[in-house]
Amino acid sequence: MELSRPTVVTGPTTEPITVAEAKRQLFLSESDTSQDAELANRIQAAREQWEHDTDSVLFTQTLSVTSEQFGGRQIELDSRPVTSITSLKYYDPNDVLTTFSSSKYSLNAADGEIELDWAESWPVTSIRWDAITITYVVGYATAATIPAIAKQAMLLLIAYYHYGNRGDNDRPNDLRAYENLVRRYMRSSYP
Repeated sequence: MELSRPTVVTGPTTEPITVAEAKRQLFLSESDTSQDAELANRIQAAREQWEHDTDSVLFTQTLSVTSEQFGGRQIELDSRPVTSITSLKYYDPNDVLTTFSSSKYSLNAADGEIELDWAESWPVTSIRWDAITITYVVGYATAATIPAIAKQAMLLLIAYYHYGNRGDNDRPNDLRAYENLVRRYMRSSYP
């Protein structure tokens, strides 16, 4: 079963790094607010880059994916950690949007998969590109539960954006520490 790229239904309401934390990383005075807006943009950019590079989500978000058809007994969802399934909807052969009962499948949160229950089968769908829509929640509920490795990587990116990458990219090794953290996080044995 091939899923579309996830689209954000409800984005995060806050960032995992505060402006004060970014200022400490950059050795900037906390009382100087002249760069706060710029730092807020860099924090968001660092979060988005980490999420893209690791296929993970830091703060709780609701995502949606579509597919043309069901296949197999599991549906592997993009982005981790998956915390819940909001809905699994499909267009039946009469093109009526129907909700597939959550009593017929379960979430394997550890693997980020929807697993069809043993005695169940997927329903027949209409033939269309968006025959199936899955809406699900991913991410960590609080800043305290976000992995420290993600926060450290974001701080490195913020420093890189602030000092090292102002339009020219003549310092290719500046991101080496960040990339090492991404690789460590992506290992199957992490944490």
